[in-house]
Amino acid sequence: MAEDYVKLIEVLREGLRERFLRYEYDAKRRALKVLVERDALPKAFELINEISRGEYHFTTITGADLGEDDVELTYFLWLIPQKLRVMIKASAPKRDSKVQSLVNVVPATILYEREVYEMLGVRFEGHPRLEKLFLPEDWPENVHPLRRE
Repeated sequence: MAEDYVKLIEVLREGLRERFLRYEYDAKRRALKVLVERDALPKAFELINEISRGEYHFTTITGADLGEDDVELTYFLWLIPQKLRVMIKASAPKRDSKVQSLVNVVPATILYEREVYEMLGVRFEGHPRLEKLFLPEDWPENVHPLRRE
């Protein structure tokens, strides 16, 4: 079982090349954290889909305003065959917080991308319905409650 994360890292490194930045593994929790360039997210999920043979559970996306120039996105999933928690992280600059939507690769991201867009202003390019989810209709445009300005 310990080799499962090593194989995943090898596949991601080979498939993403320089867009694979680094990783951390917590053996006690069987949790893998992988940092990739934001433009590598769709490819990373395609590779995860291949290595898990489509047997993974996508949990959520969280976003965090890091207070300086970037917004950090974290995608949480559980690889079923490997019994492995995986967090895929990527950052987007606030001035250009665009990320490719994963809806075509991971349909379960559809509502989570809307939430992150609404709360942090990250634009998910290619999302079929990027609009408000929780905020009232009269909420001001380009005002994102979780974003530090």
